[in-house]
Amino acid sequence: MFFLSILAVYLGANIYLLFRGLHVLPHGASRIVFSTVVCFLALIFFAGMFFENKFPIGVVSVMQHVGGTWLCSLLYFVPIVLIIDIVRLINRFFPFLPGFFVANPQTTSLYVFFSVVGIVALILVAGIIRFNNPSVVKPDFKTDKQINSVPKIVVASDLHLGYTTGSNKLNDFVEFINSQNPDIVLLCGDIFDRSVRPVESKNMLAKLREIKAPKGIYAVPGNHEYYGNREKALRYLSETFVLLRDSIAQPTEDIYIIGRDDRTNRKRKPLKEIMRGIDHNKLIILLDHQPQHLEEAQDAGVDFQFSGHTHDGQVFPINLITRKLYEKSYGYLRKGNTQYYITSGLGLWGAHLRIDTQSEIVVLDNYTDIQK
Repeated sequence: MFFLSILAVYLGANIYLLFRGLHVLPHGASRIVFSTVVCFLALIFFAGMFFENKFPIGVVSVMQHVGGTWLCSLLYFVPIVLIIDIVRLINRFFPFLPGFFVANPQTTSLYVFFSVVGIVALILVAGIIRFNNPSVVKPDFKTDKQINSVPKIVVASDLHLGYTTGSNKLNDFVEFINSQNPDIVLLCGDIFDRSVRPVESKNMLAKLREIKAPKGIYAVPGNHEYYGNREKALRYLSETFVLLRDSIAQPTEDIYIIGRDDRTNRKRKPLKEIMRGIDHNKLIILLDHQPQHLEEAQDAGVDFQFSGHTHDGQVFPINLITRKLYEKSYGYLRKGNTQYYITSGLGLWGAHLRIDTQSEIVVLDNYTDIQK
């Protein structure tokens, strides 16, 4: 039902824009071209998903890029056109627009049509620029636990490697992470998007192995690792990093890294069971892809928790929705002695757009005093 509801809204938005555009454009070739373009864009999104393992990889990449961008553009086209229609309706009963608009309806409509297209195009360009300029975030994590050495930790999430985030963007990700000279790298899930076919074809695993962290790279699965070929995705992760699925690693004598399997696996272990018997005098860091039931980490005595998944909504106004759905959908939070950071992620899903959000990595390098 959820999928059908989303499909109905999506098709309704496309039909609305199609009819409004046909109302504005003059009869002839312009209407034919406009109708063809809108129908093509509306269908290519789902075609790119349903046939992603049937068509050549390059073709699917273009289809998903274009379809994802069109999906995001609807978030701006539909409200703008709707506002224009409301203004027109009000003006019909309570005239307030200048006489030029009324006297030259066809010319005015064309000006408005191309202005709306131009505005949305500028929004999309700004979103592309924002995505391609990720940020380094240094949340003010502090612990009073004494640690003999303080390794520099870099946290990244939601790379979504696949058809839309390919090998070129992965090169940028690896260089960006390595530029921070981390001692430890933590990956909070959704490293792959869905299908591992483009990961295999473009040999992305070899590039992932170029991430440099002398004290280890630790990863947990996300929900997207479960959407495609789960067995292959998890095997590739375990061959490339230290994959933590309801398990614990100890990169230094003073630090535990606890990784939970994604909650998509309904049989994952309770956090307290995973942590049974560990030394709570040491720094305890938890990786859990989805920021659900944050109180569990607090109750179990976790010091730092890192999550991803939400993308901070990725684009406005979806970020407003995610902030209502989650206790904390983005940023820093403290509950008792437990500190959380929910990252918006380095990569994203679908279109390469960040509007009112940012792509980022998290860096911790000054979170306790060094015990001499």
